[in-house]
Amino acid sequence: MTVKKLAQRLFIIKPLLNFAFVACLVFIVILFLNGSIAEQNSYGVPSLLLATWSLLLSAILGLLVNTPNIDDMPKGWFARMKHWLAKSIFKLAAIVFIFISLALLYVTIKLLSV
Repeated sequence: MTVKKLAQRLFIIKPLLNFAFVACLVFIVILFLNGSIAEQNSYGVPSLLLATWSLLLSAILGLLVNTPNIDDMPKGWFARMKHWLAKSIFKLAAIVFIFISLALLYVTIKLLSV
């Protein structure tokens, strides 16, 4: 199974990830407006981490669904250049996603170990 097919199958959970992101942000705002400092310390960080991870996973699902197809190689010079540019941008976005995921994993471990 290719990554694109896996992303197409998992695309159904994207609204759930978006809802989790919005719900966590609303919870954080309500917590900061009405909660005590102790509640903010204990519930704020996990909510922020859940919001960040759900937004990141939603973004990668949206990115992977729209990957360029390898099978249909265009015939014209301009079409080949456009196809090459689309593949290059996708590879760059995938590399950026990997670095952001590693940085977020590092921050998650640091914040949850305190």
